[in-house]
Amino acid sequence: MASAANSDLRAYKPGQMVPISGIYNVIHLDHRAPHEAVAVRGDLFPACRICKGQVRFHIAQIVPHVTHDFDLAGPTLKMPRGRAKAANSGES
Repeated sequence: MASAANSDLRAYKPGQMVPISGIYNVIHLDHRAPHEAVAVRGDLFPACRICKGQVRFHIAQIVPHVTHDFDLAGPTLKMPRGRAKAANSGES
């Protein structure tokens, strides 16, 4: 898992697209202490029910979503069925 310590320190706003899946620090206006939440690449950051569009999101840790992992969700490989025939069976 990659850390975002030296990564993008940008603050994301509600309605913006999540650029990379991971754990985000969620900073509210005044009504709640900062907390963490998981956001998935391609989704939109949500507004807060209380502070509305004033909430901000900062990437804390980059964590790929299982559906974005090539080995887990990439194209399937078709394996040949049956047994391979010998190239030279010794018969002339």
